Amino acid sequence: MAASDPISPSREQLRLGDIETNRPVSEGILSKFGGEANFINLYQTDIKEWKLNGSYSVATGITFFDGVASFFFNSEIVGVFFYNGVSGDSGTTEFDIIWKDTSGVDQGSIFSTTPKINSTSSNETIGLRNLTTSQDISPTGVTLPVFSKTTFFAGESLYLKLNSSMVAAQNSGLTIFYKPINVEDVV
Repeated sequence: MAASDPISPSREQLRLGDIETNRPVSEGILSKFGGEANFINLYQTDIKEWKLNGSYSVATGITFFDGVASFFFNSEIVGVFFYNGVSGDSGTTEFDIIWKDTSGVDQGSIFSTTPKINSTSSNETIGLRNLTTSQDISPTGVTLPVFSKTTFFAGESLYLKLNSSMVAAQNSGLTIFYKPINVEDVV
């Protein structure tokens, strides 16, 4: 292993013997610290949920429906999860996330392909795209999103826009997963 190779992420408990007084400290304890730090850096995320409860077609086109997510720190989106509780009779539910810069000016969609669920889906359908692990869940009737922007400066914001909805569909929503990053990582 080269000195520049990252320590493997590992969620490990420190033991009393690792840090007990008058015991020699070895590379083992630093490996545990490094593994735990890398585990947190890789897998720990914050979330923003947008929920469309009940018959949600009335929310189509409304700006700021169920709030705005503002970033306290430079951040990176690492995944998205979206769902529909009761499938509609026809049509497609299409979500979009719009990005606002620090001046509050809309900068457009963060997707080049928006997430969608159509009426061929079953009740309680979910879609998931994990950019960290490359895990996708895309059952019948689901179109997974393709991101065009994933990094944001502190003070920038996102809001949900419902472009369209299935007729008579109920209980839907979208969650983004994000984590802080270094300023030089914002593109």
